[in-house]
Amino acid sequence: MKIRDLDNLSSRLHGRRSRSYYGERLNALCALKSPADLGSVLFAGAGLLSARQVQLRLAEDLAAGARALAAEFEGARARYLEWTAARLYVENIKVVIRTLAAGYPPESAGPLLMPLPPWPELCGAAFSGTATPEALAAALPAGVLRHSLERAYAAYPGKSGSFFYETALDKGYLTELLARLAGLRREDGEQVRPLVRQEITVFNLMLAARGRFFYGLDKKELLSAFVPGCGISGRIFSAMLDAPGVGDLRALVPGLAVESGPPEPDPGLLEALAWNRYARLALRAFRGSSTGFGLAAAYLALRRLEAANLATTAEGLRLGVAAEGLRGRVFPRTFSVKKPEGGG
Repeated sequence: MKIRDLDNLSSRLHGRRSRSYYGERLNALCALKSPADLGSVLFAGAGLLSARQVQLRLAEDLAAGARALAAEFEGARARYLEWTAARLYVENIKVVIRTLAAGYPPESAGPLLMPLPPWPELCGAAFSGTATPEALAAALPAGVLRHSLERAYAAYPGKSGSFFYETALDKGYLTELLARLAGLRREDGEQVRPLVRQEITVFNLMLAARGRFFYGLDKKELLSAFVPGCGISGRIFSAMLDAPGVGDLRALVPGLAVESGPPEPDPGLLEALAWNRYARLALRAFRGSSTGFGLAAAYLALRRLEAANLATTAEGLRLGVAAEGLRGRVFPRTFSVKKPEGGG
């Protein structure tokens, strides 16, 4: 490990966390008047006026921060921390996938991409201008994302939507995350495993909730997209795909994906419950980590949630959502029509 002074690292990360936007500090932002006001608070002097500008800057800073923190470590620790930033690059690739699937000119994807720091080993600069699925896959550097996309295009040729292609990228990202988790020494792995398991759980939960009950996709195809390595076993996932509807899913995964509670027929709210659990796990890991690595991993998980919350706040301000309603859309999330969840 490159860092020799773990006390110094701990102090820096706790200091950054104390200045982050959550709780009352986040609540105050929800009461602002416009995205421009939010931009001036978050990035003073940057001249960010629109919600989109604020959201792009948040993504750029999150990716750069994750990779910079990873660079302070070495070996398996650095590889794990760095991969947490890959999620943002995956989202950029998805934008191009959707553009091609919708039949739009490839150049129309450019303005929609997040301005992420260069990462040649993961995402080449030329991928955004590709005009065909084959060219897109070929433009990606060799590795898990390219391999996942190539297999999806081969398995589902001519599909009129992007669901299976985007799902394949997500599965590739999560499979690699699991591989990097497995490469950690035991103590390190124990500290971050709950976060990885919950992220995979959210993916599998939404695979059933949206893939089966929103898109009406075939069970066999969805089973092939399932990612093992979380609380939801293959048997439970199969039962989820056989359920009568989305509202029945919560009863199949109590304490695994979400906490026990009444049926939730809205996939969006069900997903929010699952991310609520991730937020609690991240807070617990940050407060209880005993090594510099565990603290760094938990800090990056919290930074990811903070960026998502701030992006939601920017969009809510753009749409004129009242402060109280906007506060109910961030994590840890409170549901106005339900009792707040208990511990996690």
